Parts: sequence; structure tokens; C-alpha cells
Amino acid sequence: MNLATKKTPRRIIAQPYDFSVQDLVDKIESSDIDLKPDYQRNYVWGDNDEIENKRSRLIESLLLNIPIPVIYFAEQQETLKYEVIDGQQRLRTFQDYLQDKFELKNLEIREDVNGKKYSELNPKDRDEIRKRSIRAIVILNESDEEIKYEVFERLNLGSIQLTPQEIRNNTLRGSFNDLLKELANSELFSKLINLKLKKDQSNMAKEELVLRFFAYHFSDMKRVESLSYFLTKYMKDNQNLSQNKIELHRNLFHNTLASINKYLGKNAFSIYQVKTSRWNPTSNRALFDAEMLAFAKVNQDEIRITPKQFIERLKKLMEDQEFKKSLIDQSGGKKIEKRVNSVISILLNNQ
Repeated sequence: MNLATKKTPRRIIAQPYDFSVQDLVDKIESSDIDLKPDYQRNYVWGDNDEIENKRSRLIESLLLNIPIPVIYFAEQQETLKYEVIDGQQRLRTFQDYLQDKFELKNLEIREDVNGKKYSELNPKDRDEIRKRSIRAIVILNESDEEIKYEVFERLNLGSIQLTPQEIRNNTLRGSFNDLLKELANSELFSKLINLKLKKDQSNMAKEELVLRFFAYHFSDMKRVESLSYFLTKYMKDNQNLSQNKIELHRNLFHNTLASINKYLGKNAFSIYQVKTSRWNPTSNRALFDAEMLAFAKVNQDEIRITPKQFIERLKKLMEDQEFKKSLIDQSGGKKIEKRVNSVISILLNNQ
């Protein structure tokens, strides 16, 4: 074995702690625990608790000394505060109950506490709840970023169902992540992009599209890994971009969008339905890649076609079965190059 090529094992550095329920609530109140970082979702137990009764049953578990699942935190690099990876609903329930925001109901073992808020319990039960020990695992900020991403992803399998971009948002913070969020919410991009699912408006799908554009553009559309790893690697490699490079990325994105708006307007990133002679109202991710990358590669003074001519040629391209099929295939490799080159050919008015 060649020792010179042996890789240093990547490490996750984690520390277990036992906090009392009161400790956890105090840390939430003092903002030492961030209950709702960017990647977290709303407090669904409070909104949908009529049937499952999870809140009351969790408090009853404290009273009965039933084991509570481990809570996972990530330590922020800048402030050393804790962000919740897994356990937000439990923590919110602890906080709300100690603040008398709901009363217990429909409990079968401790029927005697049904209808009671925290302040209405006897002193013994109050002590039982607030002093109860909860195991927490804190992923320390010295942990390898790629391994930290893996931890988020695997915990996500059985819990809060984060999207890959939501995980990147939490594990790869820096100037580039801030830029992605800025551009995803820019006025023109919000006007041109129309994602199909309502949840895409809040699960960082738009930020991932911006990331896709940069990753493909600056890698000259060369991708050998899975799309998820390809995007994660690009974001990690550019996590803390200098201000000059941030400006380069920002200007590239805005200038490309402006060109697309000039030539396509409301039809940007939309598939033309030949059978119905209509543009699909929702954006297509593969077409987003093709149009953004093509317009980014061609200078304005090289374009040899009017907006009206461009749209007519694009409609004709979408009649091509191979091109149409490529819009629903995985974006990558030769397929994405072919899509981009097809659009570039139109812009240059190549026959």
C-alpha cells in the first residue's frame, strides 16, 4: 500500500450532553438555542395536533419517565450557539407547555392531569417535568463540513425531510450561500421562475436553481458525480468567496437573466406544448439550465436573431423528440451540453 496516497479520515466531532427540560427552555429563551434556523420548518405539532395528540403525550412521557428520543444540535461557527437539526417539535412543545400555552388532553395513563396547564399541576409533577433529563448530541463546529452534511442528510431520512439545498444552506454557510439567497429572491428571477409545487417556494428550490447555473457554467458543464454531490462540492469549494468573485457571480446572473427576459420574457424556462400551441405555465429545470447556460456563453453582440425569431426557432426545437425527451432526463454529461448547444445554435442563427 502506498502510504503517501492514504487519505486522512474525515471526522465528525460530536459531544453528548444531558440537559434538563428547564435548561433547554432557558436556552431557547436566551437565544442560545435557535429553534428555527433557515432550514427548519414550522411548528406542525401545534397546528395538526387534534388527532395524534403528540404534545400532550410527550409531556405525559416526561411524567412517566419514558425515554425521549435524542435531540441533535449543530454548533454555529461564529457564535457557538446551537441550531436544531432534529428535535424542533419536541423543544417547542417543552417551551409552550412551561409557558402555559396549552393544556393536557386525552391522556389515558395520567388521566388526572387532563385539562391542566403547567401552572395548574401539583408541585411534584411540575418538578418531574422541568427536571427531567434529555440527552442531546451537539455536532461541534470543528467537524469536517462534508461529514456534517452527511449527518444532516441521514438524520433527515427519518425526521424533518429537508431538501439537499436546505441541508447545504445550514452546513455550508458563507458569502456564497448568502449570494444564492439574495439572487433567488431577486425581482426579475422571481418574475420569470414559476415552480410547480407550492412547497418549492419555501424549500430553497430557487436557491438550488441558482447554484445549478453557477456550478454548470464554471465547470464548463462537466459533471461526473451525481447532481447532488456535484452541487454540494461546488458550494463547498466556493463557500467563502471574495467580494470580487461575489460580484463576478452576481453580475453574470443578472446580465444573463436580463438577456433571457429580453428574448423570452414570460416564456422563459417554459416548454412549448406543440399539441395545444401553448407555453407550459410552470418552469422546467432542464430548460432553465439550457437557456441560462446558453445565454451566459454568448455575448450580446454575437446574437444574430431577433427576440421574435428566437421564440419561433425555439418552438420548432421543442418539436424535436430527442430534445423534448432530454428535458425530462437527468441534467448532466453530454445531454446538458447538447441542450445548451441547441439553444446557442439558435442565438447565433446557425442553420
